[in-house]
Amino acid sequence: MSFDIRRLGPEDANAYRTLRLSALADAPFAFSDSVEEAEGRPNIYWCDLLAGERTYYGAFSGPKLVGSANYTPEIGNKSAHRGWMHSVYVAPAARGLGVVDLLIKAVIDHARGVGALQVHLGVGTENLSAQRAYQRFGFEAYGTQPRALRVQGQFIDEHQMVLFLDK
Repeated sequence: MSFDIRRLGPEDANAYRTLRLSALADAPFAFSDSVEEAEGRPNIYWCDLLAGERTYYGAFSGPKLVGSANYTPEIGNKSAHRGWMHSVYVAPAARGLGVVDLLIKAVIDHARGVGALQVHLGVGTENLSAQRAYQRFGFEAYGTQPRALRVQGQFIDEHQMVLFLDK
């Protein structure tokens, strides 16, 4: 099975909204958003999100969006060398097929292309499969944020990871 990885734009808002709501329902402990928060957002929110400062990538199987990840640059003279990878998600039917690696690579390539020297991310301490995926690309943990999220009354700690692009 092959997948097309491309940058998402406002024209992909409906597909992205559908995937995002599925992600939030499927993995509530992995994201800071909740389904309830996201469901109520108007269509213009999703269009603006995909046209904003973040860069979103999608993995398509034919016309269906089956995965996504985004890159958020830091701003300001002193921190513009850094960026963040956020919201990496692959739908259950597309897992184990290399989609997550394609998305991570797209974000890293984009970060390099815009001159970032390092990419950061946060990942739940119990999400071992995600940690292994990031480690395959050279990400290393540099700390743990205790109680990063509180979901359904449960605290989620997150490992903070970084990939240095200039080493």
